[in-house]
Amino acid sequence: MKQSILVVGCGNMGSALTRGLCLDKWHNKYDFCLYDKVLPKAIQIANELGLSYVADLNEVKSEPYLIFLAVKPNQVKLVCQDLSQFKNSILISLAAGVNQEQLQKYSGEGQPIVRMMPNLGVEVGEGVVALHFNSRVSEENREDLLFLFSSLGWVFEAEEKEFDQITALSGSGPGLVAVFLEAMMDAGVSIGLPWEKSLKMVIQTMLGTATWLKKKNCHPGLLKNMVCSPGGTTIAGIKRLELSGFRGIVMDGIETASKRAKNNMAEE
Repeated sequence: MKQSILVVGCGNMGSALTRGLCLDKWHNKYDFCLYDKVLPKAIQIANELGLSYVADLNEVKSEPYLIFLAVKPNQVKLVCQDLSQFKNSILISLAAGVNQEQLQKYSGEGQPIVRMMPNLGVEVGEGVVALHFNSRVSEENREDLLFLFSSLGWVFEAEEKEFDQITALSGSGPGLVAVFLEAMMDAGVSIGLPWEKSLKMVIQTMLGTATWLKKKNCHPGLLKNMVCSPGGTTIAGIKRLELSGFRGIVMDGIETASKRAKNNMAEE
């Protein structure tokens, strides 16, 4: 008999996670069921992936193996109350800023709980996934989850105290990178390239750079030094970025996102 997985919340992250999990052949050992308070969202993803959905959480009769909470932080408490009958399900929360102590309070003392911070790359199997298990998750279930999530990208266990920083750097990272890519594309248009060609060049440049750094396992500064010829075009461009405070702006953006994550606690 297949184990069941309930995904609560089919927004951008919930749908990306569901699609990512369905990339792997092992997903066939599970029965997925989707729920979103905006029913058409659940229906759309369910139809796309051949999964089931419910219009109301009361329609979930049997206890799921896993329950993903892919909802806004201020909705977690209410959803946990709606799912309070499923005491043995492993509750996996994607909500930024809602810590294990809060989740335990909302769901009950005996609940197995996992905090999870993925990013959008999980949809294509190239994401970053941070996990923190509470003591009620068995070693067998922990290993099972690590295997299940391995298809999503780089999966690692983290201390809970690191989650706000991970949220800022990795969870928010795709949005920050997208702004940089868009700026590069706009620059290409500004110097005379069609936007379609500019966009393709920028994406491939970013992909190639990231792949090179990953395979070489080296510091980005090394790559920068390799491509900067004395008196050349690259160092001239980098100088302009440095004079504009580029590094400081990027660092400040991530630090601001981290502070927001700390303050993004669900209401009691």
